Amino acid sequence: MQPLRFVPKAERLAAKQAVRERTVIRLPDYDQVKNNPSFYAHASRVFHLESNPGKARALRQAHGERDVWLNPPPIPLSTPDMDAVYDLPYARAPHPSYGDAKIPAWEMIRFSINIMRGCFGGCTFCSITEHEGRIIQSRSEDSVIREIEAIRDKTPGFTGIISDLGGPTANMYRMACKSKKIETACRRPSCVFPDVCDNMSTDHTPLIHMYRRARAVPGVKKILISSGLRYDLAVRSPEYVKELVQHHVGGYLKIAPEHTEPGPLSKMMKPGMGAYDRFKDMFEAASKAVGKKQYLIPYFIAAHPGTTDEDMMNLALWLKKNDFRLDQVQTFLPTPMALATTMYHTEKNPLKKVLGGKGESVPVVRQGRTRRLHKAFLRYHDADNWPLLREALKEMGREDLIGNSKKHLIPLYQPAGTGKQPEGTRTPRTEGGRGKSGTSKPGTRPTTASQSGQRKPGQAKQAQPPRSQGNPGKPSAGKPAPESRGRPAQVPKHPLSQRRGGGKTR
Repeated sequence: MQPLRFVPKAERLAAKQAVRERTVIRLPDYDQVKNNPSFYAHASRVFHLESNPGKARALRQAHGERDVWLNPPPIPLSTPDMDAVYDLPYARAPHPSYGDAKIPAWEMIRFSINIMRGCFGGCTFCSITEHEGRIIQSRSEDSVIREIEAIRDKTPGFTGIISDLGGPTANMYRMACKSKKIETACRRPSCVFPDVCDNMSTDHTPLIHMYRRARAVPGVKKILISSGLRYDLAVRSPEYVKELVQHHVGGYLKIAPEHTEPGPLSKMMKPGMGAYDRFKDMFEAASKAVGKKQYLIPYFIAAHPGTTDEDMMNLALWLKKNDFRLDQVQTFLPTPMALATTMYHTEKNPLKKVLGGKGESVPVVRQGRTRRLHKAFLRYHDADNWPLLREALKEMGREDLIGNSKKHLIPLYQPAGTGKQPEGTRTPRTEGGRGKSGTSKPGTRPTTASQSGQRKPGQAKQAQPPRSQGNPGKPSAGKPAPESRGRPAQVPKHPLSQRRGGGKTR
């Protein structure tokens, strides 16, 4: 007989942690994952749950007679470690092997600065968390200022404008869990969905201070913020929104609601439109306070897992109500390691338990016509999409949205020469690489009867401008901007504008 011994709680937890550190999770075998969607979804779920470096365990998966071993994520870099990495003597130039070639990616980033790594947003269509971690790793202010000075002094072509001061997101700098203990143990895939966690510090003060210090660097005329903004975090700091809008927006600010409907938003792990509306009000008030006309550019995704035809129709109605005519839109494409890719492949929701008969089914858009339809809803204003949209609205029993008044989504009439180039189709190409005469590129204004030279009965013939000799056979891309708008004819409008009639295309 042995005497009873009461083990303190701290000692019990330490013993469990020691056992956990030596524990390995065996994922379903490769053949099981390959042949069974449920096992694939389960393996993806486990992989993402074991992403916290403070608590993650090693993963093991059998591939035939061998096993693949995946170590836990590394411990995040400290601020001194981040500074040491970014203070290395980088050339800040493309490799000499490129010669004088123009590299678009380099042109985009050569005057931009990365101030942090990581993202705790957890958007299911994105794999930044798997690449950089969920815990934010921030540089010091001094390190960032040194890089601004290095760009000013060493980078050819610098005109005094820093194109971006951000990272995976614009405004997570120095944000962290209020409790180190909770941060180490937490397994939530997102710190901001379905709402911002109470344990997450959303203080923007360090970022505001950095903005002000960066603007004061001699030789710097403007600091722009081009990284995607988490507006659900920004609305918690009115001072940050004011600082951003009044000093760091060059007329347009991009944000990514991605959708308006609860169904797809829940599968994306994105906030609802309430946060967008609050940020929009703050943005417009701050712009008005300094007499600036500035506009938000919202980004949306078509055909994301969990999206139905009705969801896309409601999004199109929201766009029309708010006078948005999108030009640059995207259709969902599965990417490695993303949870949305798992949904697309398995039609199951890995955000919830999958095995044991408890799995939730997810509607997935794979058919070409449906994918084109979802994208066409985003570009409801393009006449080339109207035949497809009319057909779909009739099938959905929403013929009430077809008509010629402002309350309707699309009109009854079809302009001559349109409707043959819907979303997802390609323009035929000739030997010279240009589209055939009489066709127009997707995304350009459709040529109407008056533009093409066709006359209505009783209409007088109008004089046509001479065709440019340098571009024979090139289709018209729309009327040039009127001189009254103060914009040269060769300069297009911004691709997305909240002003009625705005946007590069119709």
